[in-house]
Amino acid sequence: MCRGAGFIAAGSMLAALVVAAPSATAERARQDEGASAAPAARHRVAVVPFTARGGVPDAWTLLWSAIQASLPSEGFDYVPPLAMYTEMKSRRLRDASILTHEELSSLADAVGADRLLLGEVYRFRSAPEPEVSFSGRLIDPRRLGIESMSFTALEGRSLMRPAGTGGPVTLERVVAEAAGQFVAELGASSRGRPFDDSERLRRASALAPSPATFILPRLADRNIRRVVVLPFRNQTTHLGAGQAAADIFAWRLVASGQVSLVDAGDAVRRLLLRGWHTGAPVGRAEVLALREDPGIDAVLMGSVDRWVEGVAAGAVPPEINFSARMLDAATGGILWAVEHERRGDQTHTIYGLGNVRLAEILMARSASEVLEPLLRALKGKEGSSPGVSRE
Repeated sequence: MCRGAGFIAAGSMLAALVVAAPSATAERARQDEGASAAPAARHRVAVVPFTARGGVPDAWTLLWSAIQASLPSEGFDYVPPLAMYTEMKSRRLRDASILTHEELSSLADAVGADRLLLGEVYRFRSAPEPEVSFSGRLIDPRRLGIESMSFTALEGRSLMRPAGTGGPVTLERVVAEAAGQFVAELGASSRGRPFDDSERLRRASALAPSPATFILPRLADRNIRRVVVLPFRNQTTHLGAGQAAADIFAWRLVASGQVSLVDAGDAVRRLLLRGWHTGAPVGRAEVLALREDPGIDAVLMGSVDRWVEGVAAGAVPPEINFSARMLDAATGGILWAVEHERRGDQTHTIYGLGNVRLAEILMARSASEVLEPLLRALKGKEGSSPGVSRE
């Protein structure tokens, strides 16, 4: 599976309020938490260059510098980026999304890291206004699970102050704020305190259509504990929509604490060796093969059928349409399935203020909505009958 390395462009607002805790809030939470908690061991983190798309010169350099500046405040030490670049080049490693557990473990040992940070950048542009969105996952290379995960989307207008006050909202400023939010969530999650903003993601969703959902009765009896999220099929012309959807679904699952997520690198590599290619359906035989190693209980996959960025100047909201399903890795049977569509203006607003403008934020809200009944079912609280229901 080959994906370009660069960065993407596209359109949102309220991202700082909706998706990630503001830096000041995160700082107060750290202070409150630290007042009674014993100091945690500092992890030495190696940041693997994020997979990205589009075309903003030196974008990764700017983002990595901002992440690096934020890591110490969350109790992380970091490996100098040159060491990671040199090691990856010597091993001819390009696409970090399909690195196997063995490759990740060997890479961490080579640079002296006990944690690896991998991620994806979906949006990075400076005009007509600064906008960034990206996600990342912190992995213990000695284990297969994702230890913590963070997703951040931010646009410059959310940082604007009344006319005549504050400095200009530059791309550098937006990136610095987004990186601070991103690392704060990673730190909270790695300390066993996942940042759960599901209520804020749902807050203004009353006008949205209810997702059509199927849940297998007595799903909790299946004892689903280890899940892998495969890249969603991208049926649109928007580069990266499928990966963004998969990453955001994975982020919501990690934040729930209901299941342990296995990094998808081994699973995707195994599928590629079987002749599968990006964008093709994953059949029952492929799902059954994924259980062999590393002991996956369920596979979550999906398809993005519509992804419209929207036009801020013309007041055209973003739109998404997707389907997702979770399959039992032991039998290939469907455990949960959903279809959903959303528009960025399906909110309670005053003169349009509060409407979602970034497609990634719209996907985050949608993932929160459709996963809620699944998470209840995994707890044994679904209270539903077989078949399609409207949650």
